[in-house]
Amino acid sequence: MAISSDGMSSSESVGFFSQFGDSLKGILTGFALIPLSIFVVFKVETCTQAGDAFKNAKPVTQMEEGKPVYITGKLSAEPVGSLFVKQGSYISVSESSEVYAWDETERTEGEGSNKKKVRECKLKWTNDPENPSKFQLPACKSKPFYQRRVKSDTNTATGGMLVSDGKTYKVSLSDTDFTSSVSSSKPADSEVITNGYTPSGNYLYSNANCASNEYEGCERISLTVTPIPETDMTFLGTLKGDTLGKFTYKDEAFMSASVGDYAQTMAAIKSDDSTKKWIGRFVSFILLWAGLSLLVGPVTMLLDFIPFVGTMGSSVIRFVLGVVAFVIIAITIILVKFWYIWLLLIVGAVGYGYYKKKNVTASPAGTV
Repeated sequence: MAISSDGMSSSESVGFFSQFGDSLKGILTGFALIPLSIFVVFKVETCTQAGDAFKNAKPVTQMEEGKPVYITGKLSAEPVGSLFVKQGSYISVSESSEVYAWDETERTEGEGSNKKKVRECKLKWTNDPENPSKFQLPACKSKPFYQRRVKSDTNTATGGMLVSDGKTYKVSLSDTDFTSSVSSSKPADSEVITNGYTPSGNYLYSNANCASNEYEGCERISLTVTPIPETDMTFLGTLKGDTLGKFTYKDEAFMSASVGDYAQTMAAIKSDDSTKKWIGRFVSFILLWAGLSLLVGPVTMLLDFIPFVGTMGSSVIRFVLGVVAFVIIAITIILVKFWYIWLLLIVGAVGYGYYKKKNVTASPAGTV
């Protein structure tokens, strides 16, 4: 291992046997990732979502026992704020802090006989700083441990009230899933309490020097507020007395809200549901692709030692495996979504096979 003169970085060649050993270990990981990817896509395709729970919701005036209802009206709540935001008409107020602390990173460069492991000690903004005493580089181990002084937190307004047609309903904003149509933003400068911090751009910095020229130990805070919309909102759930709570559908509890009427709210909910589903599908695809790639790791590793041609061959194999992973995930989705069609086809195939076998068995007896 070659360590730089300042002890802040190192470079180590990764030999053939080391690479081959890592590729063999990767096979075990690949065997774990493949069933995990199928499990993930199965859960994604069969999970119950808010759009399913509330598709038959009735207006509160037509409420039925055990059925979901929706209420459209004007929302209000107790003023809420934080250490850095004045109390105001918000659904929630969030503050997230980061510290400019030391971090040790490791990456690989090159392929085949030129592959090497590079470790570096750098400063970076992080909300989860590590204690440098755990690092490996000698100069990095002796660096001070900087921690955040302000913890990330979210304050949600209490006393939610929804006024509709002259009636007032209680809603718990902390129990409500708001769609992406309920926008969040940075608070206005007039609403920010600096508390000794220096505002600059999208952050509050621990001092003026940090705002102009960041250095180790600096801290910055980002603020986000979700204002109560001025327009009507629609809440969906189940009503008990004058309190709207979560509606249980297929063992899952839901309470959702968005701006606009019921149709607009359902459109927003379905859009968010679709986004979540596609994210889950993409994750399952990446897991399967990674798993298949790890299974052939020893082969691609050996190819990497062949100049030019080997690298191209490894790339082609990974691309083909990506296509295979895509096809498998697509087929799995179809199987899960339209399982009854496949069941009918299987039953039909079995029945047809039995019919043919019976005819073949009966034919010799009828011949002269």
